[in-house]
Amino acid sequence: MKHLFTAFLLVCSFAASAQIDMGVPAAAGTGGVATAMIGNYDCIGINPANLGWRDNYKFSFTVANVGLAAQSRALDFATLRGAVLHPSDTFTQAQKDDYAVRFATPDGFNLSANVNWFAASLYYPKLGGLAINVRDRAFAHVTLSSTAADIMFNGVNAAGYADSSAYGQNMSTYLDGTNMSMLHYRELNIAYGRKLFGFGTKTESGEQPIEFFGGIGFKMLWGLGNMDIKIGDGLVTGHSSMTSSYNINYGDIKNFQSVTPTSLFKSVGTGTAIDFGFSAVINEKITAAISFTDLGSITWDENLLLASDTLMPNFDSMATGFNSWDLNSQAEFFMKDFMNYEAGSGYVTKLPGRMRLGYGMKIGERLKVGADVVVPLTKTPANIESPYIAIGGEIKIAEIFRVRTGFAGNKEIGWNVPLGVTLGPIGFFEFSLATGDILTYFAKTDNPNMSFAVAVIRFNFKAMEE
Repeated sequence: MKHLFTAFLLVCSFAASAQIDMGVPAAAGTGGVATAMIGNYDCIGINPANLGWRDNYKFSFTVANVGLAAQSRALDFATLRGAVLHPSDTFTQAQKDDYAVRFATPDGFNLSANVNWFAASLYYPKLGGLAINVRDRAFAHVTLSSTAADIMFNGVNAAGYADSSAYGQNMSTYLDGTNMSMLHYRELNIAYGRKLFGFGTKTESGEQPIEFFGGIGFKMLWGLGNMDIKIGDGLVTGHSSMTSSYNINYGDIKNFQSVTPTSLFKSVGTGTAIDFGFSAVINEKITAAISFTDLGSITWDENLLLASDTLMPNFDSMATGFNSWDLNSQAEFFMKDFMNYEAGSGYVTKLPGRMRLGYGMKIGERLKVGADVVVPLTKTPANIESPYIAIGGEIKIAEIFRVRTGFAGNKEIGWNVPLGVTLGPIGFFEFSLATGDILTYFAKTDNPNMSFAVAVIRFNFKAMEE
């Protein structure tokens, strides 16, 4: 069942940490300061209440926004960069020994990808704002025990295999402390937000000193791939469900027959989720907000497999472990008969649900500052493990040029300095680019975070007056 591991590596090679809003450059450039700071379709999946803000564009849309992130406690930046840019370079034996030691680290890899295929929002003062988007989301995580890391890079030459008794041990004992997971799904999100009520005398334009907004988003989900394997406490537990688009050769598994789904997007699972939130705007300058996102789950019901414990495989002399970062081409022989699988039954995975608390403030006409705290609500491999904090802002240097930066992170991801720029609007056109940590590229050696978000094609039409 080597090919399930190949599928996991496909997500990794997507150039993909449970990151915060990496698919939205306006949020990525401030490290995730977004709950009380951004509106239009950007706030989909963050806080739908902001669709009701008066300064939203009348109409805004985009195609092909991309956010990718790769973070590792095991590798320094130079090695991580080499893995991404030169994956075919052959390892020396010294490098293999070094990586075998480095990867015996919790959170060896965290990876994510967010591809926003299409998004649009429409605002009308008397009715509020309506938005829609279609995006793919993918998450991957790997933690290896010291023994598993040694086998990964040295294969039959790993220190443990010098003792022939290794072949008679169960994986649950020999690889204790190893876990791997991946999640890939597509979502359609339809969100609506509007003003709920306000306090104080209205101005000529209709604003009140204090205004409250509410919003909700409904998501339809199509599961495209899931794998979750945990080895520890004397057990091997795991399951998987992969769409036929991954082209996995399952080999011979008793009572199992891979099928090509006939459902939309060839999905092997379906689900629903909701987002909802509230925001308060005070004197058009100060905003406070709270939202709850990804409250839902996916039920997987096709191409189902269940992993169980087995004896360690008896590698042949050619099984020398990974010899380069081109892991896909090597996964097949390395994982041959490595794990024991059988036909499984349907199961449910929760989405990475989160609560967000946000604050934003306008200072003059050119500066916005704010802060976010993001708290995990579900314990899943795709979610952050501890609260995430971000402080940042945006400065308008010229009418068509804005810069964003801040300070953000948590104990797993590390602490980062994001940076983003936006060119526009030039007429109704706008271009944005951001990275989650500029320090990674210049000064950081430990726990690097290579990430970027880009919106190349975006069109905005000015807000409609009352």
